[in-house]
Amino acid sequence: MNTKYCHYLLTISQYGSLSAAARVLGISQPALSKVLSDLESQFGFALFLRYHHRMMPTAVGWNVLDYAQKILEEQRRMLLNMKAVTGDDRHQIRLCTAPNRAAMIYSHVYHDFSAQFPDISLQLIEHYASEQPGAIRRGAVDLAIGASPISNDVAGITFAREELLLALPASHPLAGHESVSLDQLRDIPFVLQGKKHNIRRIADSLFTRAGFLPLVAFESDDVFLVDAMLHQAIGAGFVSKIHVTPCDDLVYLHLDPPIYQMSIIRFSEDHRLSEAERYLAGLLIRHRLSDSRYEAIDNPEVDELLETVRTREPHMHPRMQPGVGGASTKEISLRSDVLRYMIAIEEAGSLGAAAEQCYLSQPAMSRHLRDMEQMLGTRLFSRSHNRLVSTNAGKIFVNDARNILRFESEMQKKIEEYRAGHGGHLIVHVDPLLLSTFETQCIPLFSEKQSGITVQLNEDTGGHAQEALLSASADIGLFLSRSADHPILDQTVLSQTEMMYVSASQNRETSAMPSPPFMNTGKPVRMMLAQSGTALRCEQEQLIYDYLSVQPKIVCEAEPSILVSLSGSGVADTILPCALMSPEQRSCAYPFPEKPQLYLILAVHPARTLPKAAVHLISAIHQVFGKYFAPETIPAER
Repeated sequence: MNTKYCHYLLTISQYGSLSAAARVLGISQPALSKVLSDLESQFGFALFLRYHHRMMPTAVGWNVLDYAQKILEEQRRMLLNMKAVTGDDRHQIRLCTAPNRAAMIYSHVYHDFSAQFPDISLQLIEHYASEQPGAIRRGAVDLAIGASPISNDVAGITFAREELLLALPASHPLAGHESVSLDQLRDIPFVLQGKKHNIRRIADSLFTRAGFLPLVAFESDDVFLVDAMLHQAIGAGFVSKIHVTPCDDLVYLHLDPPIYQMSIIRFSEDHRLSEAERYLAGLLIRHRLSDSRYEAIDNPEVDELLETVRTREPHMHPRMQPGVGGASTKEISLRSDVLRYMIAIEEAGSLGAAAEQCYLSQPAMSRHLRDMEQMLGTRLFSRSHNRLVSTNAGKIFVNDARNILRFESEMQKKIEEYRAGHGGHLIVHVDPLLLSTFETQCIPLFSEKQSGITVQLNEDTGGHAQEALLSASADIGLFLSRSADHPILDQTVLSQTEMMYVSASQNRETSAMPSPPFMNTGKPVRMMLAQSGTALRCEQEQLIYDYLSVQPKIVCEAEPSILVSLSGSGVADTILPCALMSPEQRSCAYPFPEKPQLYLILAVHPARTLPKAAVHLISAIHQVFGKYFAPETIPAER
């Protein structure tokens, strides 16, 4: 496989159309269609099916897309790391965060930023909030996200605030209060953050304002250790509302008056943020504000940064890959066989031995190496004592090439497992009303023709069966529906009947009372309905919604055969297919104005090539259900 094709598949999935994806990729629609067709032939399954004028992944397609994403992520990391070790990493943004939040923040913004600005790398630097202004003044940091205080000699954009709560042992007399003032806690020991932390700076100012020096039982720069000591209830402490971890030994009280810690984006006062820095700042702010525990602060500068993110992202494809050494996205195309050749060179230490191992001529192997280095814009191997040795870039390339090949192998294994599990049986989604007849009549007829093929039956109503067919996770659907047509699926009507309202009053002739009684009353009627989740129940509820002015009182939920029996006893009103009722019951049934039909549907996907065995099963279904709603047929299913 070619990593370029992974990019193609993800683009088709994102835009939902071959024409739109082809425009984004800069290739012709026929060329993209051929690539997709070739890949589907290679995998042996359709990867996309058309649904509501949109290309939707099949069950196998979702699996392939998942691995395509992993492969391209690995390629992105490979290229960025190679740039760093070859000195081509000239453009970078040095992002500074607090030590204990760095990894979390970096992991959330890295993907979006590198996809939008592939030629700019992010260097992560950790400093406490109190140290960030100094690092910015020294020119060691370009952009920082941290907490207050605001420094007068660096620029800052305040965008959120978080309340500081007082963690107090549950045994303390004030533990039952909602809030507490600090001067009420003069006699309790405290567990505090180290003096580098912004929360400690706020705490010290609060102690000064309250007029006492606290008894510090424990302090540490390690916030996780501070949190652990607080949970042992050895003293009181200050905790951001964001990081509250409830337990039986602690209570968290509001301070009176409330105290807040501000979130700030910092940068040099004389520095004008570049477009990339503005986008990064917007990502950081958006990530922080996605947590509802942070309270956003109204700030026009914040709105502008968030707008920078919003305006760029609709035009960005999330899988765009960065280039190396001037190579553009479209030029980076890693073929599986060539990746294996490069790995063979690294392991063998010579072109000749690698060529022999891969059944190539040495000139052919040399040509593949030359083309790969030219595409990447860097040397992968150098000669040392008559042996080819990996350069630093080469070591990164070979390591990540192995990862890419591993992902491809896992993807192929998943497809093979799907093929093995799918090839020995047919998957049919059947309406619960039809399941018993299908099991007792269709399966024996089918088994006479195809004894080696099993039929996996899933109980499903029409909507779920249609979704399963559209996603290629089902072969055949057999269900009830008031609609005979579908914009995508091939639906064959096997049988049909009219839905009618059955009155509990039986002493009448149909012609003597043209208007159904439920249309002439504003009172709720007593009704019996089919079991929840069945197709018949769905149709009954839809007709009730369409025609009853008052919600009925449901007095019974039962199987259709029981409803038919009870309706003849005058227990309550119901709605039933005409074909299920006896002639006497039909005389007590009122037709709806629009005479709604209930269809028995056999559905398949037209773009799906079914196994040959499916022909015999479809024939059996026609034989058994072709006259399902005929007057002489009154099913007694569960």
